[in-house]
Amino acid sequence: MLAVEKNKRSILLVFFIYLVINLAIGIVNFPYLDDVGRQLWGYSKFAEGYSRWGSEILAWVIQGSRHLTDLGLVSSILTAIILTISSSIVVYVLNDKKLQIIPMIVSTIVGINPWFLQNISFRFDAPFMAFSILFSVIPFLWWEGKQYFFFWISVIGVFLMCNTYQASSGVYLLLVLALSFKRILENEKWIEILKQIALSALAYIVAMGSYVLEMKFNPELANRGGNVAIASLKDIPAVIFINSKMYLQKIIEQSTRLWILFVIVLLIVFIFVHVITAKTKRANVFFFSFVYLILGSILSYGVFLIFSEKLALAAPRYAYGFSIFVAITLILLLNRLPRIPSLSIPIQGIITLFCFYLLSFPFVYASSLSYQLDAFERQSLVLASDLKDLVLSDKQKVYSNTLFKESPVFENTAKNYPILKDLVPTNTALFWPNQVLFKTYSGMNIDIQPFNLEEFQSDEKERKKSDYYYDIYQKNQDIYIIVK
Repeated sequence: MLAVEKNKRSILLVFFIYLVINLAIGIVNFPYLDDVGRQLWGYSKFAEGYSRWGSEILAWVIQGSRHLTDLGLVSSILTAIILTISSSIVVYVLNDKKLQIIPMIVSTIVGINPWFLQNISFRFDAPFMAFSILFSVIPFLWWEGKQYFFFWISVIGVFLMCNTYQASSGVYLLLVLALSFKRILENEKWIEILKQIALSALAYIVAMGSYVLEMKFNPELANRGGNVAIASLKDIPAVIFINSKMYLQKIIEQSTRLWILFVIVLLIVFIFVHVITAKTKRANVFFFSFVYLILGSILSYGVFLIFSEKLALAAPRYAYGFSIFVAITLILLLNRLPRIPSLSIPIQGIITLFCFYLLSFPFVYASSLSYQLDAFERQSLVLASDLKDLVLSDKQKVYSNTLFKESPVFENTAKNYPILKDLVPTNTALFWPNQVLFKTYSGMNIDIQPFNLEEFQSDEKERKKSDYYYDIYQKNQDIYIIVK
């Protein structure tokens, strides 16, 4: 509590950053993927579909009911509060219990990095995904306390993390690695460092084992196939190598050149600063710094390293661990700067500029969501107007080669930000969220089925409509839409 009282301004600044960005995304009212179904039918299915009992129970508590409704910006505000606490804890444990302004600003990368933006876009899930980070970092408030207490808090924390969002499984590992790295640089006894690492590893394994046991009681998980499949024991080394390579390559592909440049420069600066401020042999510090960066970048992927499915390819929300690793590494770098006052201001300037670029991106993302949603709604109404006189029954079959066009503003913005294509749901796909959203806007209870345009023969069908967006054909009761 004393640290909170002394650092109200820095904590409030972090909360302000989180709040503004969460509200910027929340105010767009974009029904993000699974949100579409929950808005209309009020189900939760966090436990049933994903074995996230923590999310399930928290949803009931926050909602005050087992039937969910869209809480509007309440979800955004709760997410901002949870992430503020998480960031404050990360800085507190890494920065010698000091919540200084620059490290606190850097800590916001934990919760509003480009990859985690997908998580906070979910209008129902966002607070629970934020809780998964909080549960991962809380145990480290007792890192220097009694070992048995830290052990059991870690078991509980990691178990709760699994029950809210498993993509945060690398966060606990990263903090163990970072704090152990600090102890090595301070010349602490190796036996004590290894004991703490072993204790942390045991707690992690016990928590994960308990969660795997919990999953055995959920037969619904079998329907998710490879998404929850762990590689066989003999294949794990090869799978870790393949997943690590895929994970890092995907992050590079989704990043802008500027982000990559900043990260490379700052990681080089990280090694340089630690070497020239070393209390031990510089060669040893260089080695340990290098090992820390390699292990951290890989372990940030968490338990997904041993999954058969390449989840980082599926969606950005599975790969935000690397950004948390970058945030932790920059906080460690800032913690070291007082030892070299002559370089402190220039390095802080580079870090601040990097944060500016990362923290400005969420506003670009929010505007892209808005443009894409407007384009979808507008085209839904146009199509509904043209179909209302042709589709006279819910049982009629409607086919289309694709759905709608992307927003041209979104497509232009994505040229500068490759990750946007993976963050902003496409308007073209005929997957179920778009189907449900079209039904909501149009009021027409029809399912639009895909068909192969190459096999389409127009001479057998009557053209009923032709405009800027599409041609509409009819054969008997079947309707065919060809998007131009």
